[in-house]
Amino acid sequence: MSPWIESSIPFVAIFVMLIVGTDLRAADFQRVRRYPVLVPGIVCGQWVLLIGAAGLAGRLLDLPPGIAGGAILFAAAPVAAMSGFYTQLAGGHLALAVTVAAVSNLLAPIVTPVAASLGFWFFLDSEQAMELPLLRVALQSLVGLLLPLLAGMALRHGAPQWVARWRGSLQAASMIAVAALLALVVADQFAAIRAQFALLSGAAMLLTLAMLAAGWLVVKLAAASADDRRGLLWGFPARNVAVATLVATSVLGKIAAVTFIAVLFATQVALLMPLALWLRRRGGHPSGGV
Repeated sequence: MSPWIESSIPFVAIFVMLIVGTDLRAADFQRVRRYPVLVPGIVCGQWVLLIGAAGLAGRLLDLPPGIAGGAILFAAAPVAAMSGFYTQLAGGHLALAVTVAAVSNLLAPIVTPVAASLGFWFFLDSEQAMELPLLRVALQSLVGLLLPLLAGMALRHGAPQWVARWRGSLQAASMIAVAALLALVVADQFAAIRAQFALLSGAAMLLTLAMLAAGWLVVKLAAASADDRRGLLWGFPARNVAVATLVATSVLGKIAAVTFIAVLFATQVALLMPLALWLRRRGGHPSGGV
């Protein structure tokens, strides 16, 4: 990968998490008291089930270690801000989706390194295993995830009117930054992607469907309201691409993992947007508005 692309990844991750922080309030965490079992159960269930889904997909498809590692890193990342976008498209319970994302991102500096390490240890055998330095991942998560997240929350607290005015533009800028970064990765690694396109796209499709299936099963059992289910589903497949990419490059230096994450992100956008709109229509919500 080009050095300038690799060096830009930490800055994109910090920028994205800063914007995520501006969309969070203390009330988002206080809302956990209204869902004392549902929110912690969903957040913990996501990490457990998604690591399992990623590891099993890697074994079933006999994926190369770099691609299998990318899948595990993606599953170990916290919920992405894109989950709120899909929730809006689906007409789901946005406040509940934001609460799950807030708790997931707050816990990620601790849980993401541990979950990824356990996934590597359990699903990648000794000949394929990639050493994941736990302390280094934790440090990267602190600098690239928690600190900018808290800074974004502080910015919202100190300048609420400015954040409210520019909220839509800030969210769009973060999504564009992630999409642009992954587009650059695809362009840089185009030859490798073309050579393995069937493997990469097939693995991305299978993993996305497995994540959706796990999420649908959990929310069907855990949430009684259809609106709640349409809000909780998207946190399962929509994981924080910037964090997964940051760990893959800055800690592991695995270009194959970043390449797979880029293909996975594109596959998910193509699948999840139409699915969200279909669920909206099925739920009787109008096609326009929220």
